[in-house]
Amino acid sequence: MKKWYKESYFDRKNWILENFDKLGLNSDETLLILLIELCKINRKAVTYDYLCQKLNADPKQIDKIIASLVAKHYLKLSTNSKGLIFDIDSIFEFDPERYEIAENKDLYDMVADVFGKPLSPSELQKMNELIDEYSQKAFIEALRIAEAKRKLKMAYIEGILRNEKS
Repeated sequence: MKKWYKESYFDRKNWILENFDKLGLNSDETLLILLIELCKINRKAVTYDYLCQKLNADPKQIDKIIASLVAKHYLKLSTNSKGLIFDIDSIFEFDPERYEIAENKDLYDMVADVFGKPLSPSELQKMNELIDEYSQKAFIEALRIAEAKRKLKMAYIEGILRNEKS
């Protein structure tokens, strides 16, 4: 069975533009993802020269953007006989609807929804410690990354926060 994001009626570019903020993408990451998608649609090879030219960036900047997208698991790189393959399909595995936070919805409820269960007292305590140390925004971003990787443990979220800080 075909994945929903591979169906002919699905507009991948619009989905990316509608959800880049929920995905935690900055403008450079979003543009790079869109350029990869454009190349795929036009059956054009994605090259560093092309990305550097379009983003008006040097290869080191492109490497930094690519490394960030790979770390977020939104971009997979592989090679074949023709060269480097850029795969952005995993970005569509993220479910942005799970992060729609109504103004009256509590952060604890959102985390419980993502975890699929009420948080234990130790999880609540750890969550509060992480928010105090890193900020609510950073915690939510780490939660999104953990959910995308399907590793929903406070220890994993803490690891993401530590790695982002260093």
